[in-house]
Amino acid sequence: MKLQHILFFIPFLWACNEKFTTNDLPVAKVFDKYLLKSEVTNFIPTGTSTNDSLIMAQSYVRNWITRELLLHKATQNLNDEEKNIRKQVEDYSSSILIHKYKEKLISQKLSREVSEREIAQYYDANKFNFILNTPVVRALFVVIPKSVPNIDNPRKWFRSKEAKDQEALEEYCITSARKYDNFNDQWIELRNLLNLLPITSAEWESKYKNKEYIEIEDDENYYFLKINEIRQEHETAPLGYVQKEIEILLLNKRKISFEENLEKDINAEGIRKDYVKIY
Repeated sequence: MKLQHILFFIPFLWACNEKFTTNDLPVAKVFDKYLLKSEVTNFIPTGTSTNDSLIMAQSYVRNWITRELLLHKATQNLNDEEKNIRKQVEDYSSSILIHKYKEKLISQKLSREVSEREIAQYYDANKFNFILNTPVVRALFVVIPKSVPNIDNPRKWFRSKEAKDQEALEEYCITSARKYDNFNDQWIELRNLLNLLPITSAEWESKYKNKEYIEIEDDENYYFLKINEIRQEHETAPLGYVQKEIEILLLNKRKISFEENLEKDINAEGIRKDYVKIY
């Protein structure tokens, strides 16, 4: 008999059995275990079409039969020690409940805000832990196509330190540049910028490494790179570069401290209220 007919025909086979109610008859049996119609129908979302319901019911029954057959084989072929998983299940369940409870308390009572003062204090006390493994820079990077006329103006603005010229460059780049990235207020890895230039690492080392203003061209574009500040490999990382890392670290330390205090408090409460006996 096809599985798609199970839900319709099996109930008639069990209708006279007092073990089941007329509203919840079995649709499958494996050894001495039954799968009831209600379990299958509850699995199918409300509003599912008739055809989809049949397919889902068929799949559910098939999977249930397979699971029960495998469980029976496992019970027959594993020794008592291997089958003793109750404690593992209890431990796992307890761990999940405790974790959920801690996370709920943390979300309710633990502040997720870390002030700039806290970050700066931690940075000052732990600078030796923040050593760069690659150079980082604050820089201005612009790519302008050669098809744009009068490159002299943006070239002049790029080299100027005047605020009005920097504003003029930004306005110009909004409409004419292929790329305009002002990293003056943040630190980025130098290698990420060098990957955007049409030069090799050797050329960078020999020609451009010590220059403040760098202009390179290829067949299509002019590339402008201005290094405003640089920290080399093995130097102490600037605060702005590691700020997010410190924030995450401080939040984690705060969370650990909260959990430690929670455990101390709950033990003290247990003893105080006579919940705990130590023999």
